[in-house]
Amino acid sequence: MKIDHKLLINKIHLLSFETQKELASTFLRFQEYYESPYFKDKIFTLEEFTEWYVNNSQKGIETGEFTYCSDWNGFNIPSRILEPFYAGKFDPLSDAEKSFLDIFKNVSGSFYIIGVHLQTKNPDALLEHEIAHGLFTTNPGYKEQVLAVISQFDVEPVKEKLRSKGGYHEDVLDDEVHAYSLDEENEMSIPAELSQDIRVLFEQYYENI
Repeated sequence: MKIDHKLLINKIHLLSFETQKELASTFLRFQEYYESPYFKDKIFTLEEFTEWYVNNSQKGIETGEFTYCSDWNGFNIPSRILEPFYAGKFDPLSDAEKSFLDIFKNVSGSFYIIGVHLQTKNPDALLEHEIAHGLFTTNPGYKEQVLAVISQFDVEPVKEKLRSKGGYHEDVLDDEVHAYSLDEENEMSIPAELSQDIRVLFEQYYENI
């Protein structure tokens, strides 16, 4: 498995994978330790997660199958999430997880990691979505302005749709509303004015980096 790594902007590191399956299977435990509605901040095995996901995710309930590696196109985590993995709390690690950790073992300070794959139909939109997550965490000014914009709208229906996907903890819902606001397909039925306002903010910050 090949993982392409580059420092994209400021503290945001980009990992690119050939396939969606490689991407999702590598990021899985890192991502779910960060934002799972059930496994956030818990130590867990792949088997434990698989059983839970089949019974609690939208696609899992519909199909009775483990669909994680086809459900999620992009990933994003803050560097602090790596700490329990380096500390051995998630042993045994998969070969993919070891390769992931090796990439960042000599990177100091706090940073953000985003992941994409090359099979996606709209790579620019996927990358933009994940960069937005990175900006939200690494740039306090951007985050403050995004939250101020979101507070002007009723986004509870959007959050309900996000909850139904079975992949998000309450702590990250504002960040997800913000990132999905940039998606042209707008699968979350986000108000058009909110999307426009977030787009303006994102482009201002992105162009200045």
